[in-house]
Amino acid sequence: MTTCHIIDIKGGVTMPSQTFLNLDSSKRNKLLEAAMNEFKTVRYTEVSVNRIIQNANISRGSFYTYFTDKDDLFGYILELNKKKVFALTKEVFLSCRGDIKNSFFKLFDVFTKEIVEHDFSRFLKNIFLYFNIYKEKFDRPGHALFLYVKDAISTEEIKASDLEFIFHLFMHNLLIGITEAVKSNNISSIREQYRRKVNILCYGIYKEDKRC
Repeated sequence: MTTCHIIDIKGGVTMPSQTFLNLDSSKRNKLLEAAMNEFKTVRYTEVSVNRIIQNANISRGSFYTYFTDKDDLFGYILELNKKKVFALTKEVFLSCRGDIKNSFFKLFDVFTKEIVEHDFSRFLKNIFLYFNIYKEKFDRPGHALFLYVKDAISTEEIKASDLEFIFHLFMHNLLIGITEAVKSNNISSIREQYRRKVNILCYGIYKEDKRC
């Protein structure tokens, strides 16, 4: 699995040229692997198309028949990762029988493990720092993910009418937790802080006799 970014693209999906899509799968994968290695290694502003094409063993002319520029390539990689994140998120909710608290506990562990094991911290930073490149393409970030997993979320103990709002609160907290984990040398400590935040979201800040 590659790393993630949860996106809802307005006006269609970022796509390469048909020439790229018609390539043999091994050639496509080699270019995408070279690009992913570049995006996860250096700052976005330092990403080099020359290094990508050298590692992919293609010509500069071929690259520009596949993608307009590195922004176009980055957008396509984000889209590929979005699909993987969607599938994994739904899989986690199903495995937790729709329990929102346990699902987000597990999502934190799953995503931080993937990021650390595959050294995707720089890629994640590039997404967050240079997201403004794509802001005109995004509308209601996370809405598409919610729609994708909605049927797998249990509403036995939460208000169904507030389900999307609740989902976004938990997702926002998850993204903050993952970002903190990536920056920290003590993921176990961040994990405990994250779990405390989730418990507060679930049970509130008031003592039981003060709850309305």
